[in-house]
Amino acid sequence: MPKKKLSLTRILGIGLILCGVGLFLFFQIHARVAEASAQVTVSKIEKLLPERTKGLPGRYADPAMPVLEMEGTDYAALIQVPAFGVILPVGNAWDTGRLASHPCRFWGSVYDSSLVIGGADQRGQFDFCDQIDIGNAVIITDMTGAAFPYTVACVERAVRADADWLLSEDYDLTIFAKDAFSLEYLAVRCRLSN
Repeated sequence: MPKKKLSLTRILGIGLILCGVGLFLFFQIHARVAEASAQVTVSKIEKLLPERTKGLPGRYADPAMPVLEMEGTDYAALIQVPAFGVILPVGNAWDTGRLASHPCRFWGSVYDSSLVIGGADQRGQFDFCDQIDIGNAVIITDMTGAAFPYTVACVERAVRADADWLLSEDYDLTIFAKDAFSLEYLAVRCRLSN
């Protein structure tokens, strides 16, 4: 019985399949490590925050949000989406290199109702964006313990996330992430709750 040789095409195919599986596993492990790290950071921040109070936009003369520095990163807030059991730290400065570990403030402030937060569409972070419903609650807690309640008003999609689209003045809070499946950007638009 003659021995069959593996063709170059089969070898390449098997190699590509193995690379794909390896990348998938790498991204899954990376997402779980980032999720665990974010939860540790949230726990540390919550221990340092004073008792929660109701945040009142427009009450503050300076829109700059105070920050809490932890392990070389400045955090401006915690974001909570109770319907999905999500609570995450929000980095103070926009940094695409840090989006895999935690969301970051893209623009604005809770104090003047202009806050825009970007994050990654991965497990344990902003993977809820394509499932969130109008009327869901979102809570932003600043580093003084003031909690600002918001209600989801709409979810928008766009091919590009340019500043004009993200900084819509019609909303008090925007949360955005790139949908890994459609490659579109999702923006969860919120209005301040009473």
